[in-house]
Amino acid sequence: MIRLTRIKVERFKSLESVDIALGQVNVFIGANGAGKSNLLEALGVIGAAAAGRVDDQALLRRGVRPGVPRIYKSAFPKMKKDPSIRITVDTQTSSYFIAIVNQAKVPRPFWEFQHENLREASESIASRGPTRGNARIHGQAIRDERSASLAIQARASLETSEPTRDFLATLDDYAIFAPVTPVLRGIAPDTAPRNPVGLFGGALPEAVESLAADPKRKLRQLALDLIEWAADFSVGPPSRNFIASSVPTMRRVILFRDAFMRKNDQTVSGYDASEGALYVLYLLCLAMHPQAPRLFALDNFDHGLNPSAARQLARVFSEEILSNDRQVLLTTHNPLVLDGLPLGDDRVRLFRVEREDDGRSTVVRVPVKDLLALKKAHGQNAVSRLWIEGRIGGLPRVRAI
Repeated sequence: MIRLTRIKVERFKSLESVDIALGQVNVFIGANGAGKSNLLEALGVIGAAAAGRVDDQALLRRGVRPGVPRIYKSAFPKMKKDPSIRITVDTQTSSYFIAIVNQAKVPRPFWEFQHENLREASESIASRGPTRGNARIHGQAIRDERSASLAIQARASLETSEPTRDFLATLDDYAIFAPVTPVLRGIAPDTAPRNPVGLFGGALPEAVESLAADPKRKLRQLALDLIEWAADFSVGPPSRNFIASSVPTMRRVILFRDAFMRKNDQTVSGYDASEGALYVLYLLCLAMHPQAPRLFALDNFDHGLNPSAARQLARVFSEEILSNDRQVLLTTHNPLVLDGLPLGDDRVRLFRVEREDDGRSTVVRVPVKDLLALKKAHGQNAVSRLWIEGRIGGLPRVRAI
């Protein structure tokens, strides 16, 4: 399993300079606008670079909000002048660095590579600097096309080791998932389709159907433990017996059997079911499905969930991520999510994101050295209590009126 051990971001939006040591499950807390989503998007930018090109289409595919270049670039008054955005990601054996620019008066539809360096241990696999004509892959000079990354060419080279190619493929497949209710319900199309589920909730019935067919994955058991009102669920074609004729539907729909209704009136579709139930299935698919990305992000983990349900889902979700050798970055505003996380495991890391007085975002790990002792002193909701009380940071500043 290729895992990122570090991400360093310079001059991207509010992230003037942050350097983070990552775990396997990484949870970011902070006020609205603190810079949490910016961090997820920075990883999407270098993911696009690993795929060959940083442009709007490549960014949209990864869930990064497209914007004009001047919005992407940090613009704090006292910054040193430098037109580039710089991002570095490391694994235990490999490292990939890019510096990209787009400073034309009329912005280009793509970002140019000013610097790029792909390394494995102490060996340079691919590199170039700001002077044109110095691009090299495995020591051989190549054409220096600034709109295309060297990484994509290094991936195609038989001289590049399998771990490095796997590292770049993992970055390429990275995306930020942020489901919305109409798409989860199957009444609106997903504008960012992916496999097994779209970034906004598309193709959920198909993903659930294929995953539920594998009894070893235990999707049904885990989902029904989390969706208390459901006796069972299935996937089938839409029927006007349980979906109104005015409601548009996709080819397959999720059907729930309500444990509290009469036998002949038990079936409800995803259109009528709670969005929380659909969200539970969506997250379990991302954590468990064999075709889900090995590295991905979730913006607003607590989407549509009761606090207690969010805590329980956080526990199950993190366990599945760890057992299925995936890596995730997620943001949350729900304190009880923290109580569901196994923060005593160093693979699960909590970070607070805050804006300094000058507007720069800082990202600081919140160490939880002895979770059992913490819960003994403060109760089972120890971490959420400490967050709410302002003792671990990550809260908005209250301005005097």
